[in-house]
Amino acid sequence: MGADKRRDHDPTDDREGSPPGARDPATAQSRAGTLPRVLVVEDSRVQAQRLAEVLADEGYQVQIAGDAGEAIRCVRSEPPDLVLLDMILPDMNGLEVLRIIKSRSEEEFVPVILLSVKADLDSRVAGLRMGADDFLAKPFAEAEVRARAGAMLRIKSLQDQLRAAKRECERLSVTDGLTGLYNHRHFEERLREEFSRCKRYGAALSLIMLDLDHFKAVNDAHGHPFGDRVLRETAELIRTSIRDHDVCARYGGEEFAIVLPNTNLQGAAAVAERFLTRMRGKTYHTTESETGGEAAGAPVVLRVTASVGVASYPTSDAASAERLIKLADEALYRAKGEGRNTIRVAPPDAR
Repeated sequence: MGADKRRDHDPTDDREGSPPGARDPATAQSRAGTLPRVLVVEDSRVQAQRLAEVLADEGYQVQIAGDAGEAIRCVRSEPPDLVLLDMILPDMNGLEVLRIIKSRSEEEFVPVILLSVKADLDSRVAGLRMGADDFLAKPFAEAEVRARAGAMLRIKSLQDQLRAAKRECERLSVTDGLTGLYNHRHFEERLREEFSRCKRYGAALSLIMLDLDHFKAVNDAHGHPFGDRVLRETAELIRTSIRDHDVCARYGGEEFAIVLPNTNLQGAAAVAERFLTRMRGKTYHTTESETGGEAAGAPVVLRVTASVGVASYPTSDAASAERLIKLADEALYRAKGEGRNTIRVAPPDAR
């Protein structure tokens, strides 16, 4: 296949090193910040240099790969914003490199412009069907290189914006707007997933339900802005009291739920006790804006406590995720009924 490839040949073409028109990616990145990064995959040093100079003049950071293996390593280690890919390379067909690059499309959109001396319709169609985003026939005009590269980078920018917007929408759909914790719906989904997993593998799973004591009185006495701050700071206190893989959510109102995978009842009770100890030691300072200014009285310092219910699979004899919630909730209401600012487990004699 390489014998059929027509290209201008430079006797000094050793196919090694970086041409003068190419910028060192790390150096260019530190100087330029967010300039588009372009990877040129071309084993002819002469043609790679020409492309690099044209693209560098447009203000792009240019990296050159002289073969397929180097190109694949570059894409996997630090995906570029655009790839100009020769269809015929010394170690692999360019279309196979294209397939590998495009297999990463779920992670990040990387546009690819194919380069080839074959300008016939069949070659173009084959490349486009394999996932190429554009086609540039050799010999190419510098103005065309600039135009096609610019067009692909605009598409790349729009794709990245769409993906970022999609990720943000997904995040918002599972997040409580006030506390930043997961919301009720996502909590129930994750609890069902974790329950099924633990049941399948015979692992322990615990659930903590937590409710702030006398929270309505806090809101009534000091206003909803102060109450919102208490909720946010309580959420942060919970977040810093649990492991990264635990699931914490705002269950509703002033109630929170924590899913603890691979944790038995005794371990969950210890987590709850650690949180309550921190909660008892925390003070909240009201501000004049929250209390309504001097007319409503001077700012005050107060503490807010919580009541906690804990249930565990299989200790609490929960046959389903829904049953685990019910048991933890019942334990929580026993804590409320027996003086508040305390922990109760399900079943009552399990601890």
